[in-house]
Amino acid sequence: MMGIRLTKSDKVFVQQSPVCRLATATEDCEPVVRPVWSVFDGVFIYFASDPDTPKLEQIELNPQVSVVFDDYDKSNWSIIRGVRIQGEAEILWKGKEYQYAHSMLKEKFPEYKTDKGGWKEGDVPIIKITPTSFSRWSQGKWKK
Repeated sequence: MMGIRLTKSDKVFVQQSPVCRLATATEDCEPVVRPVWSVFDGVFIYFASDPDTPKLEQIELNPQVSVVFDDYDKSNWSIIRGVRIQGEAEILWKGKEYQYAHSMLKEKFPEYKTDKGGWKEGDVPIIKITPTSFSRWSQGKWKK
């Protein structure tokens, strides 16, 4: 796997985005988009999912997914930015990579450390996305 070559700025943008949108497809090839709260380690994207959701069934049937990270300046809508990543999803339930992703998710989203928002390995799946291609768009001047 050669991976994709995001710019340093794109990596930071993806890593700092609190929420992104995941697209999967139903058995009848109908697209379904929903928000997910992800982490990105510079190579793979990870997010948790409730077990037994249509999203998991769709990933099992067709692991090809698309994820969009985007933002805009709320005071000036002509300033927009986004990164779309195509990739292959895999469902993790346990193991070293699961623990690695779980620890990154808890670091980025403190809610995952609480009794109400947390979980134990094996209770909740973590989805791993291996990026295969990407595109980006931007308009206007972004403040650093």
